[in-house]
Amino acid sequence: MGRTHTDSSRSKSTHFLWGVFAVVLTALFWVLSIPPFEFAEAAYIALVPFLLWLKTLPSWRRTFFLSLGLGVMAWLPIIIWLRHVTYAGTIALAVILAFLFALWGLFARLILPWAANVPFVMRVFFWAALAGLWVLMEWARASFVWGFPWAPLALSQWERPVVLQVASWTGAYGISFLLVLFNACVAHTLWVRATVRERKLWSGWFSPDLYAGLFLLLGSIVIFFKTLPRPGSQEVLFRAGVVQPYIQPNLKWDQGRELENMAILERQTEFVGAMDGDCILWPEAATPWPVMGNPSVRVQIEALSTKLQKPILMGNLAFDRSERFWENGVFVVDPESGLRAEYYSKRRLVPFGEYVPVPFAWIAKPFVPLEGFFRPGSEPIVFPMRLGEGAPVTIAPLICYEDIFPALARASVQAGGQVLFVATNNAWYGEEGGAEQHAAHSVLRAVENRRPVMRCGNGGWSGWIDAYGTVREVLRDDRGSVYFRGGGNYTIAHDRNWMRRQSFYTRHGDWFVLVCLGLTVMSFLGVFFRKR
Repeated sequence: MGRTHTDSSRSKSTHFLWGVFAVVLTALFWVLSIPPFEFAEAAYIALVPFLLWLKTLPSWRRTFFLSLGLGVMAWLPIIIWLRHVTYAGTIALAVILAFLFALWGLFARLILPWAANVPFVMRVFFWAALAGLWVLMEWARASFVWGFPWAPLALSQWERPVVLQVASWTGAYGISFLLVLFNACVAHTLWVRATVRERKLWSGWFSPDLYAGLFLLLGSIVIFFKTLPRPGSQEVLFRAGVVQPYIQPNLKWDQGRELENMAILERQTEFVGAMDGDCILWPEAATPWPVMGNPSVRVQIEALSTKLQKPILMGNLAFDRSERFWENGVFVVDPESGLRAEYYSKRRLVPFGEYVPVPFAWIAKPFVPLEGFFRPGSEPIVFPMRLGEGAPVTIAPLICYEDIFPALARASVQAGGQVLFVATNNAWYGEEGGAEQHAAHSVLRAVENRRPVMRCGNGGWSGWIDAYGTVREVLRDDRGSVYFRGGGNYTIAHDRNWMRRQSFYTRHGDWFVLVCLGLTVMSFLGVFFRKR
């Protein structure tokens, strides 16, 4: 009996160590697949070690805790740049995201035993349900509580336009679905080849599951070639000058440096304005004082636009002194008519940065150096602008992390936006991978809505992305870094076939999420009734 007990303990210990190894391997591949790392192919096998371990049917308790640990190990490096703002918040957010992954791990543990012994078609249905629940988790992160849909698995493919094109029908969720389904197919194939001793044509060397996954990848390649723009269909819209003042956020509202900061912005704008361009772009909250609420700032910017004879499309602030609220917005200053009365107000404010969520109202104020509170905008606003000698172009602005929310970009395009403009300030997060990781989300929004996206950052990432998700130009200094003070320009072009058309996703929204919900519910019910 003692020997049996010892053997059993060793077996459990070995099983646990294999679980830890699988968790570490999956976390490593997951992290490496997300920008700024350039290993997009890791996303196709990232979940395989974890799924193989789940096929050994670990206990529910062990499944939960190792899934939770895997989630923390993956999410903490992915959002590590947030530590420059708050260490505690970074860790807390990683744990919350890890809990969502743990729910997915428990669901996988539930259906894997049933999927192993069913016909091929039913088995692929279960793999699709696994992918469907992953999509539901990503959608929930964008839709509930305060929302943080950062770094969906689809983000791993931001430099792979061949795979991205399906997003114009399904949204980025379709790409995440494809990746998770492919992982499940590969995991089952490896499991069968490692455990089945009798090599039959159908269940042995030939794996229908693997070929099902490859068939889906082939489908995305076919879609890519079907959607390629026709030769000569690209139409130049305008040339934009980009200003990167690169003023540290914690110093922007320093009363002792406000004049200096304004002088830096004005000097860099004159430098960019001397280049060949049709308009000038400023990043988020560009000036140390609000353009609305401070007449002297308004006069100074209008004079600058008149001097350069170019409109300025800028991120800036509005301040209502009577009600003491701020708005983080995008404004247009025309060289002839001055500051336009209509402006865009940010719809998705940053929790604890621009407002304090109700459950935490005991906190005195947001962690920004401004008195008062921010008020969110309620609707998308677009700016018709005549730039150069061509037809008027309608610019649809987004601010900061708003471009990580698919619904916001979609609503802006539905409102008439032909080019999306993201004004941001990633200088809060240091000179690491935060800016590039953020910019990768704009690639997904470009493909989803078939609209070019131009970006202007305080210190980088500034560049533009075409309607097919290809990064066309990025501003860099002589060291090759996006983090610099200065500026430059880029030429925005658009496929004329999409100028006045909307993509399937723009018209119909998150229909694919409903499909994933149906797959998940049906698979859960199937397991439940089979158990009974």
